[in-house]
Amino acid sequence: MTDHGCKVCRVLDERGLDRLDDELVTRWRGESGERMGYRRLADWLNATLLRREMERVGLPTGGGEARSRYERLTGDDTADAVAALLRRAGVKVGELRADFVSYSVVRTHLRDCLGAERDPEPPSNWEADRLDGLTEYATAEAAEAVRSLVNKGTLSAGGAVEPTVTISVRCSACDTAVPVEEALARGAFCDCVECDCGSE
Repeated sequence: MTDHGCKVCRVLDERGLDRLDDELVTRWRGESGERMGYRRLADWLNATLLRREMERVGLPTGGGEARSRYERLTGDDTADAVAALLRRAGVKVGELRADFVSYSVVRTHLRDCLGAERDPEPPSNWEADRLDGLTEYATAEAAEAVRSLVNKGTLSAGGAVEPTVTISVRCSACDTAVPVEEALARGAFCDCVECDCGSE
């Protein structure tokens, strides 16, 4: 028997991260940007747990390092190498992995434990899903090509070689370029929107 409503309740309580409940609801509802589904929320929460552990042992987390480590830790090809690196730094990888949550638990946590609700999904939200799908497809195709280059000896590195694909958007007026996810979250990505300098 447990006093916790679900696994997310327990993990956040034991790790002193109860404040993330508000962030989960905000991201789920899309109150600060694009709405996030249960799977993306689970990945975000798990990567946040890893980032906290990396910060605790003094590992760098800037530049998306924690997210990258999480994706590799939960992947097939590089999980063992990343786990070994984290263990050497002092991260309790076994306990951390045991605390990773699934999308179904996140759904239970939001709806049953927190009693959170949100408006129905707008019918015109296909654009973000299309961009996510294109990124995943491009990453998978690039990974296959990179693995082939590594096997041929054309490409090598000290560790595993894993490609990352990011779709960026660029303003033709000021030449600002940012990842499309960041642009979506902000609703704009350069000062031209305010100064209207690209309208002439």
